[in-house]
Amino acid sequence: MRPMMIVPALALSLALVGTPAAAAEDDQPPTAASVATPPQAADQELPPAVQAMVNDALTSGSDAELAAVVKFARRAYPAQASALDSQVAARAARRAAEARARIAAAGPLENWHGRAEVGATRSTGNVDNFGLYGSLGVTREGLRWTHQVRASANVQETDGVRTQEQLLAAYEPRYKVNDRLSTYGLLQAERNPFLGFDARYSASLGLGYAVLKGQHVTVNLQGGPAFRIEEEVTGENEHGFSGRAALDARLQLRPGVALTQNATAFLDVEGNTFTSATGLEAQLVGRLSARLSYNVQYESKPTDGLTGTDTQSRISLVYGF
Repeated sequence: MRPMMIVPALALSLALVGTPAAAAEDDQPPTAASVATPPQAADQELPPAVQAMVNDALTSGSDAELAAVVKFARRAYPAQASALDSQVAARAARRAAEARARIAAAGPLENWHGRAEVGATRSTGNVDNFGLYGSLGVTREGLRWTHQVRASANVQETDGVRTQEQLLAAYEPRYKVNDRLSTYGLLQAERNPFLGFDARYSASLGLGYAVLKGQHVTVNLQGGPAFRIEEEVTGENEHGFSGRAALDARLQLRPGVALTQNATAFLDVEGNTFTSATGLEAQLVGRLSARLSYNVQYESKPTDGLTGTDTQSRISLVYGF
C-alpha cells in the first residue's frame, strides 16, 4: 500500500470496525448499566483488522508508514497505547540487532561509504588562470572500530606558473568506548610550498567526545598530543611534539540542506597551525549535492617572505556513495 493511502485506509478501517456496534446500540433502549458504563474504544482490544494493519506496517512498512498507522490506532484505542509502543520498540530492537549482525559479519572490503568532491576555476584574458580542487573520503564503520581515509588536492596556475599547491592525505582509526567517548589515532602527510614546507608529517593519539548527537545537529571534539616532522622549502628540517585539537560539526537546516564546520589546530613552541572549512551543502538530485565553502589555513611562523594565511572560497559538486 502506498504511503499516501495508509492514513485514509486506516481511518476507514477504524470507522468500519466501530460502526456495527454503534448501530446496534442505537436500536436498543438505554439501560442503567449502559448509562453507567458506556462502551468505549479505550476498553477494547485492537480489532483483528486493525491489528493486521499494524502487523503489516511493522513487517514491511517504512518508519513514516508505521508512525501513521500507530498514531491513528492509539487515538482510536488509547488503552492499547502501551501495547502498540511495545510492538514498535520490539521492531526497533530487532532491526538494530540485525544491523549489528550484518556489520559483524562484513568483510574488510565491505561497509565502506564515502564522498567525492570536485571543483574547478578557469579565467582568460589579461590573466590566464586555471584551478582544480578534488577530495575523496571513505569511511568504514564497525561495531567498535571506525576507519577513515581522506585525500585532497588544490592546485592553481596563473599564466603557466604554479601559484597554489595544497596536497593532503590522512588515515584516522577510531575506537568507540561508549556512545560518546572514543579514542583516535592519526597519520597525516601534507604539502604546501607556498606556506613554506615541501612536506609535513603528523602523528597523533588522543580522545574524542561527541558533545551533541541529535538528529539535526552533531558536534564532535578531539584532542591529544602529536608529533610533527616538517621539511621546509629552505632545506631545513624541523620536528617536535605539539598538541592537537579538532572540531567536526554539522547542522541540518532543512531536509537536503546542511551547514558544516571542520577545524583543526596544532599548537607548539615552534609554530602553530590552524585550518578551518565552513561549508553550506544543498542536495541537487539523488546523491549529488552542491557545496559552497570558505577555507582558511594559518601558519604562525611562515618562511620569510611568505604570508602565513591562505584563504579560498570554493563552489564544488559532491557525490556521496
